[in-house]
Amino acid sequence: MKLIEEVREIANNPVETAVSLPFAAYSDPEFYELEMEKVFRNDWVFVCNEAELSKPGDYYAFTLADEPMIVIRGKDGTLRAMSNVCRHRGTPLNDEGFGNKSRMVCPYHAWTYKDDGKLIGVSHPGNIEVNKEEHCLPQFALESWHGLVFVNINGNAEPLAERYNGIEKYLKRYNIEKFVYGDGGEDEAWDTNWKLAIENGIESYHLFKVHKETLEVNTPTRLAFYLEGQADWTLTAGELVGQSMTGLGGKLMEMFTPEKIKRLYSHYVLFSLPPNFVGILLGDTLGYLAVRPAAAGKSYIRAGTISASNVNPSKDEQAFTAAFFEEDKWICERNQTAMKSKAGKPGKLVELERVVVDFHQYLSSRLFGTTPDAAFVAKEAEDFIEK
Repeated sequence: MKLIEEVREIANNPVETAVSLPFAAYSDPEFYELEMEKVFRNDWVFVCNEAELSKPGDYYAFTLADEPMIVIRGKDGTLRAMSNVCRHRGTPLNDEGFGNKSRMVCPYHAWTYKDDGKLIGVSHPGNIEVNKEEHCLPQFALESWHGLVFVNINGNAEPLAERYNGIEKYLKRYNIEKFVYGDGGEDEAWDTNWKLAIENGIESYHLFKVHKETLEVNTPTRLAFYLEGQADWTLTAGELVGQSMTGLGGKLMEMFTPEKIKRLYSHYVLFSLPPNFVGILLGDTLGYLAVRPAAAGKSYIRAGTISASNVNPSKDEQAFTAAFFEEDKWICERNQTAMKSKAGKPGKLVELERVVVDFHQYLSSRLFGTTPDAAFVAKEAEDFIEK
């Protein structure tokens, strides 16, 4: 396939020679299927935060790489990821989204499963004996990292603690282990390829243009910079201007001295965990977006937060977030409309897109087994590492 060879040739380029991916990589169904098999069925994928599934029976049902799945909190307190497909004739058990059930009952023939996936009931079997132990729901690997829940369909990915070990030195300044409150929005359908949504989310290059009246006012492009990164994770940061100190949660005041609070609110730290997570740290809150592919030209976007403060955002804060999300949706969907262009060619990536280069090297490593560049550490990183 010509497209695969084109991507293979350029995706692992270093920043000095890096260009954008071929447009067809964002629209070709065959390439999309390759990504589903090599990336989304093979690697850790972010799902939700633990606080959203805090009570026994709380669940989140979704489809990932054509695999209907459910993450559910059992009566024993354990989070599990399992198939959301009845073992009888393949009917989805739970509607997609969040809910709470102690048992899962198939809407077709009422086969019934416990919250650990064990089959416990078969309606009207007649003279046929159904071996319940042989008809349990398949399980998938699940891990939680700082309250963020990830699943791995094939179960072969390395432990999250190993992969993200290099990030820990940056997180210490935020006392992220105290981020025990969580919230999340609804899945929002965008007519855009998942990579366009991720690339838009991880780079600050577009703020001055797309978010001129929203993010640029507080987090200007000219004050954004790279900290440290490589294929598996990247951290960038930026200086905040005109940031108000009002509305801080009481937990923050308990955790930090006034000097540290000032430091935590002088900059934001943006970190990306491919394939589908982008988070922004500010004070006592981590805001994030998750991108879930649905088709070559369609994705589900979901926002959420984890925080040390159990304080609901004000109406003004909600309106601000909604405004820049709508701007991101508009530019991503506009970008997607040109991804079938035959005349368009990949263009040079600039310094502020180094994080996009890291993301492309991640894709190359998963799709083609290439070796990414070693981590790049900017001189500014020292000021962000907690001593």
